[in-house]
Amino acid sequence: MTDVISSFNFDTKFEEISSYGDSKFYKYGNDEYVIDSEEGRRIASDPSVCGMPFEEANLKMARYAVKFMKELGLLDEKLVVQHVLRASLGYRIKDALHEAGKEFAETWTRPVYSYVSYRTHTVDDLSIIYDSPTSIPVSGKFYLLKPDTEASGFTSLKVLDNFFRKCKQDCQVKGVVLYGFISRVAMDRVKSYLASRGIQTISIAIENITSLSENGYDMPLYGIDEQAYSSRGTKAKLASATPMPVLQSMLGSYYPGMDQPGDWSDRQVRLYDGSAWNEVDLLVHLNRSLKMLERMRIINRIEGWYGETHEKIYSELKNKLYVEIQKNSG
Repeated sequence: MTDVISSFNFDTKFEEISSYGDSKFYKYGNDEYVIDSEEGRRIASDPSVCGMPFEEANLKMARYAVKFMKELGLLDEKLVVQHVLRASLGYRIKDALHEAGKEFAETWTRPVYSYVSYRTHTVDDLSIIYDSPTSIPVSGKFYLLKPDTEASGFTSLKVLDNFFRKCKQDCQVKGVVLYGFISRVAMDRVKSYLASRGIQTISIAIENITSLSENGYDMPLYGIDEQAYSSRGTKAKLASATPMPVLQSMLGSYYPGMDQPGDWSDRQVRLYDGSAWNEVDLLVHLNRSLKMLERMRIINRIEGWYGETHEKIYSELKNKLYVEIQKNSG
């Protein structure tokens, strides 16, 4: 895979700073971290991982993340968890915090785009259709923890704006902790917004600080931007900021151009919308992933850096997706 490393502009300037079990934590810049684990690599590389295996992998990874947050001193203060419905509960941070014995308050918000937003997050046109409670349930200094997929960052700005609107004079946010799949675009956008309020941003990204497609949605490890190619025939190369050991490991299992988090909501077992739990149709994510895999193969296979290893990964992922589609079809 040396052709891939030399063909894409990966940023690998990370320093390993901590580990728990089979997980490792890397530091990039000020308060920017990456968590690496077998579970994270599997979720990012294999879209057939969904349902209960997906939930279990996220819980194991969240346990490591909570230990790291404790090491950073983020659990020494009071804590509020900002849930973004419906997807963010899938990161399982709430459960890991309970297991660790950390008390925390919660706030629940559901923002929605005004248009069909699957693979299109380019316009900041959101409204909030559910929000509870109407005021922040703690006072004094605290950290705000926001587990969610951060692609464009537009959802975060809407949710954080709403959160600060509810803050009263005795509400003092010491810092905001982002956890999940996070793009560089979103990380910088949220950090700039919080800096304007004098608030620290701490980011813990899963496996890499991702690149972002022109559609503001797809978060590839690396590859050709499908949106740029489909809209105007441009083969724009995308590459993430990734610790070199993580990159070397994932190159053998990740298919270029695929969205690492996938359709996060539709990989879970159930989704909470603020009033009820709803069962998930896993076929939605599985069929979309298969379609995207086939599309990316058409785009990728004539590239000079594309080789036998990529064809092997393609075949393995295709077979796994077919198995899961058959399993969930009857």
